[in-house]
Amino acid sequence: PVVASAASVVAARAAPQRGVGAAAAIPAGGRVAVARRLSWRPFAPLAARHQQRTSSGCRCSSTDPPKWNPQNVPDSEIRPSPALSAAEVVILQLKALENVHSPRLNHGIQVMYEFCHGAGSMERSRYFGYSKDLYHFDHFLGGFQNEFGDMLDHTGFELGAEVMQSELGEQMVDVVVSNAKAGKIFEKRYTFCLVRRSFGTKKGCLMTSRIIKHEVE
Repeated sequence: PVVASAASVVAARAAPQRGVGAAAAIPAGGRVAVARRLSWRPFAPLAARHQQRTSSGCRCSSTDPPKWNPQNVPDSEIRPSPALSAAEVVILQLKALENVHSPRLNHGIQVMYEFCHGAGSMERSRYFGYSKDLYHFDHFLGGFQNEFGDMLDHTGFELGAEVMQSELGEQMVDVVVSNAKAGKIFEKRYTFCLVRRSFGTKKGCLMTSRIIKHEVE
């Protein structure tokens, strides 16, 4: 590193200033002579600097329309209630998926998230059959579209005659969902596994802990 002696620094400070932008030479003394050009310009006001950035074509311009955020939507029109039976809980969810984008984009999947036991939790969920973080709706949205896409905009469904009990204490409801794609009609069978919420604003409500997708028989 370049080092100036104490004497040379004192001499530089005592030298008369020649104005902004002039060269201030530090007299040779000690081990090294240091010369440095002094310059100064005022900081532009914050608003002016912002204008300079945004007017140059920057994508962060304040005039750009906001991007759609799946978090920034109203609550779903259909919500859990302690008064709902296991069959009613499944029916409400499947009815919401009949027209998945009514009354707004992805509303049907938002209803599924409202009934998801692991929604908003920091603990990982096995809703889709594998461990996944469902803390945010957009995490759930992509998973549901990938794993249960055949439920979206379905043409009908039929519930099993009985509500079963799993070894984990879940109430299990079998359902056969009908749909059509590319002119081909098909059916898929799923099992909704429900548990009763024991805390929070949805305490006492039956919630979907996981959905089992069965292979085509």
